[in-house]
Amino acid sequence: MTCNKSVILLFTFNVGLVNAQNISVPMDLVKWEYKGDHFQCLLNKNVNKFGQVTFRAEPNNKLVLQVRSYQLPKHYKTARLYKLDSPWEQPEQAVTVGGEGAWLSAHEFVFNDSIDELLQAISRGAWMKLSVSSPTQQDAFTVQLPSVRITEPLNAFNRCRSALPAMSYEQARDLVLAFDLGQRVATSDQRASLKQLAEYIKLDQGVQKVLIDGHTDNVGSSLANLQISRVRADDVASFLEEAGVRASIIQVRSHGSRYPVASNASEKGKAKNRRVTIRVIRGGSITNSKVQ
Repeated sequence: MTCNKSVILLFTFNVGLVNAQNISVPMDLVKWEYKGDHFQCLLNKNVNKFGQVTFRAEPNNKLVLQVRSYQLPKHYKTARLYKLDSPWEQPEQAVTVGGEGAWLSAHEFVFNDSIDELLQAISRGAWMKLSVSSPTQQDAFTVQLPSVRITEPLNAFNRCRSALPAMSYEQARDLVLAFDLGQRVATSDQRASLKQLAEYIKLDQGVQKVLIDGHTDNVGSSLANLQISRVRADDVASFLEEAGVRASIIQVRSHGSRYPVASNASEKGKAKNRRVTIRVIRGGSITNSKVQ
């Protein structure tokens, strides 16, 4: 597996499970389904009288496991995730995946570590087990989930993951490139970030404008600073156009030293003021699609 995008595993428990202490989902009831678009990938497993298990991948390498259940007693405060050898392995072993789950509410907790490791283990035949317990009582609630009939939908899920943009909208909407004294064009590292930004913009049909603003410190004349801020902003705009962003949505503005974000009395402040900002504007009624 070459891609490491964001993943969410969602357990939803239906009625009738409060008193159950151990649940092992029958293999013949397991069915995995894949759904995806440009901004997220879903791998779902619906189990009769149990709920739904969903792996969710999103941009920006966010990788978590989220568990929700309105059936678990409120005194359950410890959650652990395991990968299991398949039952035909001898001997079977259960290995903890990541640390404890972090509780967000009485009905929801998340695992933040090693979810990609779990997916890779599942692709090799491992099963999953979730254990939720109370620190004061001996009534742990466990759910064991087999990974049968998963190969084809998992392959589609991984293809979707590999095509997700490297940036999320939260990253893309406000990007700041710092410029050294005398620097007029973007560096190779800055161009790499701009390439990722262009990939996001091309995928998001809701983007209506890309505002590029050039700024300088107060060294030199006002006219010279206005000119160099324009050169920097134009270079960024040209690169985005070459990377496939439509010129019609790009707006370039140059401000010279008029809008400092820090004091020009220090070198550190001047460095902050030498910048090009790129702001991505989306339509108020348009959002990038979310498959459900």
